[in-house]
Amino acid sequence: MTIVNYLHTIVVSGYWKEEQWQSWADQLIMNHDELEDWVFDVAFAQSKEELCLAIAHKKITEVFSKETLYWEPDVVIGYYYLMFQEGRMGLSELFLRLIDEDDIASEAALFDMPEAMSMLNKAKVGEVDIKKLDELLMPLAKVAGEQLVAITHYYENV
Repeated sequence: MTIVNYLHTIVVSGYWKEEQWQSWADQLIMNHDELEDWVFDVAFAQSKEELCLAIAHKKITEVFSKETLYWEPDVVIGYYYLMFQEGRMGLSELFLRLIDEDDIASEAALFDMPEAMSMLNKAKVGEVDIKKLDELLMPLAKVAGEQLVAITHYYENV
């Protein structure tokens, strides 16, 4: 199971804040007698940095399969798009994050697609094609949504 990597991605994207990851870990602690130490560390993590330190060892030891292998920057964009769809992020913030070269999403495979770059270049001058945006980002949001389901239901499978 790649749950720690999924947890890292959802936190790095900003989709989950401190309250959400702590609540998630608290649910695990309350419902299970035996858990790995990293779960307790997540429950007490007060910042993204502390959470990343809490899960660092487990994150690198998790084993991926063909079904769970993913490129984190793509899924981060998926979470951005989910936030946009949920009204938690405006269109301008979405585009600012997509064009920010310092953002983790800047390494996404999306940027290798000429149509994506064309859409972003047009957005810089105020031309936004929501249909094209949806077409390009929905597949990434789908993967993010699948990871969100895996995380939220993890405590049922432990």
